[in-house]
Amino acid sequence: MRAMRAEEFNGYEELKLVDLPRPTVSDGKVLVRMTAVGVTPLEHTILSGHFPLAKAPLVLGSEGAGVVEEGGGTDFPAGSRVMFTGS
Repeated sequence: MRAMRAEEFNGYEELKLVDLPRPTVSDGKVLVRMTAVGVTPLEHTILSGHFPLAKAPLVLGSEGAGVVEEGGGTDFPAGSRVMFTGS
């Protein structure tokens, strides 16, 4: 999967497009192909280096929308359009 990863916490310039292994789906989880993402105030704080608990490298993303690719059972079958906020 492709993802924007913060290599360091010095602002948006440190975001890099990287290829990562595809996540595995476990019970109660879904795999979503993201079509839209948001940057929250917390993520801005992390990227700016003002959140000491965060460790680089880190893929951020706590809100967005997309299409379920795998998992979800009958609640969110593959092909469902979803949005989320929070982890």
